Amino acid sequence: MIGEVDWIDNGGALDLMVEEVEGLPVLRVEESLVLELRSIEKLMCELAGSKGFLFSSCTHKRDGVKVKVERLGRYFVDKLKRGKGMFERCFPSHEVNPYVEVFFKCVDRVDDLHLLRVWRTLRSVTAEAFLGIMNDLVEFVRLELSSDDFKAVLKRFRKASFKRINSLEGYIDALFARHSRMLVVRVDLSYQSGFVSGREDFYGDVKKVKAHWAKIQKDLHKGIPVDGLLGFACKLEYGQLKGFHFHLLLFYNGSNHRQDGVLARMIGEYWRDSITAGAGRYFNCNAVKDKYRYLGIGMISFNQSDRISALKNRVASYLTKVDYWIRLSPESGRSFFRGNMPKLKSVKRGRPRACELPQAVPRTAA
Repeated sequence: MIGEVDWIDNGGALDLMVEEVEGLPVLRVEESLVLELRSIEKLMCELAGSKGFLFSSCTHKRDGVKVKVERLGRYFVDKLKRGKGMFERCFPSHEVNPYVEVFFKCVDRVDDLHLLRVWRTLRSVTAEAFLGIMNDLVEFVRLELSSDDFKAVLKRFRKASFKRINSLEGYIDALFARHSRMLVVRVDLSYQSGFVSGREDFYGDVKKVKAHWAKIQKDLHKGIPVDGLLGFACKLEYGQLKGFHFHLLLFYNGSNHRQDGVLARMIGEYWRDSITAGAGRYFNCNAVKDKYRYLGIGMISFNQSDRISALKNRVASYLTKVDYWIRLSPESGRSFFRGNMPKLKSVKRGRPRACELPQAVPRTAA
């Protein structure tokens, strides 16, 4: 199951690069933290499956008792000593993956984080004390992750994530079943620094941001600033460093539109100048699409299985799967939006398609 969700491999990390510096897309701090959360989940799974003591002692004539640590134990220490302060500052109103939540409990159980930074220099009594603390933590993780309460929480968390994944993939399949060729546009919409930052009145700012979204959604359906919208999906996110922002995925008729970079720019400028009255910012992902290893935006036909796979598993997945590691708390209301499922035409006219689009197999949380 973890393999289904663990989509960010060495190449997939490029799909998180959503800001441009000197002509190149870069990974921002908060996207880097998402990768860190993913690595913490993998660590906790490894700890749950480990056996025996990961921390032990060895005795030297000159130095006395020293700490001996297995590879997995060293990795655990490295993660723990970073603490959780950065996560709490960047994601102050969020829920995290249940595995990560257990990791945060481990951080809270360490009274002296300084010991984690100097463990290699510990000797005798302090070394023995460190061994006891760390072996107790490992046992805590094993017991916590094997408990019925944890399994119930994890099941609910996974179910919500897979529901969203299946919803968006099914939506994409339905659009291609109705339209043989679409121009796929991704544009990220955000705000100038300090505008609706959420630092003082988070939920008040949520209302303002969602009002902006309601306005642009309504206008896009009206054909403003670009006509011919076939469908959309949108994800609202918040981070302490970059504030509120939307990841927007749009589908246009490929027979009527071709210049995806131009379309994305028009939408971004409309957000900046008209919706937010100059307070907005945008990033045109289509303008740098040649830098992506797996291309899932631009012009895509129903029979281009590689492009559709990239669209689902790389581009659209950011709107759904990142929630597997961190998501806005329920008090914020809905954070994911997509268009209504299109109805299939009762009578298909014209020449039959050479091949049919393979349907997505629903993913389960089991």
